[in-house]
Amino acid sequence: MCKPWSRIIASACSVLLVIVLAGCGGLGLPGLPAPSAPEGGSATTSGVSQDLGENVELFEPSGGSSSVRLKIASGSENKEAADAIAYAVEQSGVAIEMHYMGSLDIMAVLEAGGGDYDAVWPASSMWISMGDSGHIVRDSKSTSTTPVVFGIAKSKAIELGWAEEDGTTASPSTAEILDVVRSGDLSFSMTSATQSNSGASAYLAFLTALSGTDGALTAENLEDADLTSEVASLLAGVDRSSGSSDWLKEMVVADPEAHQAMVNYESLVSQADRELEEAGHEPLVAVYPSDGIAVSDSPLAYVDRGQDGEVEDAFTAFQQALADDDATLALERVGRRCGLGGKLLHADDEEVQRAFSASWGIVQDASALKSIPLPAGDVIEQALTLYQTALKKPSYTVWVVDYSGSMYGEGKEGVVSGLEQALDPQLAAASMIQPTEGDVNVLIPFAGSPGAAVVAHGSDTADLLDEAREREADGGTDMYAGLLAALELASAAKDEGGYTVAIALLSDGVSDTMNHDAFLEAYKRTGSDIPVFSIMFGDADPTQLDELSEATNGRTFDGREGDLATVFRQVKGYN
Repeated sequence: MCKPWSRIIASACSVLLVIVLAGCGGLGLPGLPAPSAPEGGSATTSGVSQDLGENVELFEPSGGSSSVRLKIASGSENKEAADAIAYAVEQSGVAIEMHYMGSLDIMAVLEAGGGDYDAVWPASSMWISMGDSGHIVRDSKSTSTTPVVFGIAKSKAIELGWAEEDGTTASPSTAEILDVVRSGDLSFSMTSATQSNSGASAYLAFLTALSGTDGALTAENLEDADLTSEVASLLAGVDRSSGSSDWLKEMVVADPEAHQAMVNYESLVSQADRELEEAGHEPLVAVYPSDGIAVSDSPLAYVDRGQDGEVEDAFTAFQQALADDDATLALERVGRRCGLGGKLLHADDEEVQRAFSASWGIVQDASALKSIPLPAGDVIEQALTLYQTALKKPSYTVWVVDYSGSMYGEGKEGVVSGLEQALDPQLAAASMIQPTEGDVNVLIPFAGSPGAAVVAHGSDTADLLDEAREREADGGTDMYAGLLAALELASAAKDEGGYTVAIALLSDGVSDTMNHDAFLEAYKRTGSDIPVFSIMFGDADPTQLDELSEATNGRTFDGREGDLATVFRQVKGYN
C-alpha cells in the first residue's frame, strides 16, 4: 500500500524538483533490418518484442542470445518508444522487460525498496525524487523531453480563435482557457493529478500560471482562495479522467467525436494525430499556454538492490545505446525531443518533420515555450492533497457488484476488500483516491436480478460498505440487468452535470442471460459517454467484460491477482 502523501514527500526531504532538459545524442539513421517476429510477437526496427500480458512487454536481441534481462518499471507513455527500445536492445545485447504503470506505482516501487526491478523509467524526475527515500537510485539520465499541452480538435481550435486552417496556432493564456471552459465552449479529458504524471504536471502548471508568480509555486499561493477557485473552475471542464496518459490518447482516438480535447504529452498528441489522420479524422492541434507549461524529462535510472556487476553493466550498456544517434532518431520520430533545451537533433529527417508537423500546431523551436519551475516537495504534497480533497471535479460512480453463487467465497471477499480500499476514507487516503464531499458512490448488488441501490454522498460511505459486507452471494447471474439499472442512474447524473460519471462492474464475467444487445441499445439511446470499467473476480471469463469495455470506451482490470489496493486505485484514477 502506498504511504500517505505527507509521509511520501517528507521522506524526500522536501527536495526542490527541477526538470533536466538534457541532450541525448547526435545525428544518424537506423540501418538494421527488421527481423521476423516470433510466434505471438511483433517485429520492430531492430530487436524483437513480445507481449507478455497486460502492460508487460519483452524486448530481446534478434539473435536471442542475451545473458541478462533487465526488468524496468516504466511509465505507460514509453509504449510509444518501442522502436528506440528495440534498437538499444539490439545494440547492447541486453533483453529488456518493460512493465508499464502509472507514476504513483513507480514511486511506490522505489518506496518499497525497488522490488525486483533493476531500473525505473518514469515520465518525470519528480517521482524518483519523491519515492527514493532509501537512496537506491543511481545513474539517472534524461532520455528525452516532452511538454504537457492541450491537444484540441482542429475545427474546435479554429472556432475558439486559437488555430488557422494551415495549423498555425495562437498561444492563449491559462486565464483565457479558463474563460472558455467557464462559458461551456470547451471541455477536455485529462489524467488524474494524483495518479499520473501528465495530470500532475498540467495541474501544477495551471496553479503556477494562474497564481501570477514569476517563480515556483509556494505554500502561500495555495492558501489564495481566488487562485484555488479559478483552478477548480478550470478542472470542472474535465469530461473524462484517466489513470494512464497512453490510454487517454487511445480513448480520444477511439471516439474523436465525443472527445475533442485532451491535456497530454506533446508526443502523445503527435501520435494521436498520426492515428486520427490514418483513420480519416481531423487531427488535434497542440496548444501551448503562453504563461507556462510543464516539461517531462523521461529519466532512466538504475535501481541498486545489490545485484551483481553484470546487471549494472547491462544497464549501462542499454542506457548508452538508448542515447545513440539511431535511438534518438527513433525517439524524435515519435514526438520526443532529444536535444538540449528541447531542441530537435534530427529536424531534417522526414519522419521527424511529420512528428513535429506545423499543421498539427507543434512548435519545433522549444526556446519559444515558457516552462514552469516545479515547486518544492512539500508544496507538491499540499497541492496534490488539495486537488484530491477540494479542487478536482466530483465523481459519480455506480458500483455494479456481482453477488451470484459463483462469487461465493474468494470472489465476494475480493469484492468487499476492493470496495473498502476504494471507499473507506482512511484506507483510500493512502492511495489518494478517497471520496470527497462532492462525490457520489452508488452500490447496485445483483444476482439473478438487481437489488436496491445504496447511495453514499461525500465521504460517508459506511452504510454502503456495510451492505457490501453483509449481503450473501447466492443465486443466478444477470449482470446486464444490473448494468441497465446503473445506466439509468448514471445517465441522470450525466444530464445533471457537474460530475465525471462512470460505471464500475465487479464480476466473474459470466452472465446467465445474454442481454448484451439490450444493454448496448439502451446505452446508445442515452447518447452519453459513460464508460464501464470492469474488474474481474473469481473464476473470471474476460470475454463479456472486454466487450463492454470496448463498446463503452472503458477498460477491464484484473482483480484476481496482486494487490487489490493497486487495482482499485487504478480504477478510481479513471474517475
